[in-house]
Amino acid sequence: MAIAVTTGTARDLLGPALRDLTAWLTRRPLAGPGEVVIGHSGALRGSVFAFVGMEVVVEALMDVSLIPPAWQPFHLVWMAVLIDLTLFFAAVTRRRPHRLTAGVLTIRAGLFDEIALPLSAVRSVSRRTASAPGRGVRPVPGGDGDVVCTVAGAADIAVALREPVELRLRDGSTLTARRLLISADSPLTAHIALTRAVQENGGR
Repeated sequence: MAIAVTTGTARDLLGPALRDLTAWLTRRPLAGPGEVVIGHSGALRGSVFAFVGMEVVVEALMDVSLIPPAWQPFHLVWMAVLIDLTLFFAAVTRRRPHRLTAGVLTIRAGLFDEIALPLSAVRSVSRRTASAPGRGVRPVPGGDGDVVCTVAGAADIAVALREPVELRLRDGSTLTARRLLISADSPLTAHIALTRAVQENGGR
């Protein structure tokens, strides 16, 4: 079984990010009819907000005390860009959760990376913490088929497959996955929802 990992390019970022930001600010519902959503990257968003918040405070103090008046407009533009990028990141990760719908688990493995996995291909779901260098879809060193699918950081949930799956990445390379490791803001809730969905759809 082979699955192509859908990945957006740099040209694809602005439009979807603007739509996600608008939907986030207007609080549009995340889940559609019959869908179950599993949030991820909440801890990462919190860390980014904390870092950028401290950075903005420091930059503002620099703007008042250190930066020459002639350069201050450029510095203010830089601060605005930094805040906008932070909001875009938060909106994209918040508005693109993992989704359970119609017998398919859609895994968000990066800002615009997506894996559509039939639930019938899943053998079991378990709680497991794992990490690997980098971001997006990448193998766990020495993991024998363990593939981490996260925006960044560690994974909380292991999705064991009935048989190895070949993941085709955008650059043409492939990974053989026996377990897909994903992150969840609430691992216990995600584990319960995924286990129920696998039990209901696994025999199809």
